[in-house]
Amino acid sequence: MMPVIRVSYETWDRLKSYARPFEDKPEDIVNLALDALDEKKGRGAPPKPMMPPQANALKVAYAARASGAPEPPAASTSEHVVSGRKLRQKEFRIPLMQTLLELGGSAEVSKIRKVMARKMAPVLSKADYQPVSSGEERWWNAICWERADLVREGLFLDHSERGVWELSEKGKFLARGPERSTD
Repeated sequence: MMPVIRVSYETWDRLKSYARPFEDKPEDIVNLALDALDEKKGRGAPPKPMMPPQANALKVAYAARASGAPEPPAASTSEHVVSGRKLRQKEFRIPLMQTLLELGGSAEVSKIRKVMARKMAPVLSKADYQPVSSGEERWWNAICWERADLVREGLFLDHSERGVWELSEKGKFLARGPERSTD
């Protein structure tokens, strides 16, 4: 049996920010972080089996973030370089909650996706439109992950009708903002 490591939600979110959903395992990201630390401290990393190209690109991106340097352009699995900064998952949180509030507190996923596509288009880069392993565009995949976090935090309901996302009362309160939450 393998050992179990427990991490805080904040650490988990940091790990996810370096991972490609449905491609990387938590161990992959931990190893990339350890490799970057070994490299920074001048230690030789232990020999490893060949990594797929996307894992090597992730290692480079992690090292760049750790050093504070700007990230290199992202590479898709076909090795075609796509320029532009990818939005972080958390950057979709407020627009997603506000969209649900504008749609009456709940809506079908297809409607949410259309509204979010319009709302987010001005800030999305070419990299955000690249498909992930599931075939979904990266921006929508990030929104789906963010929705899962919102459910876990009690801001979205977890027992909504299939294909419908719904704000909880706490989520509605936060989406309204403090100045509009007095009604």
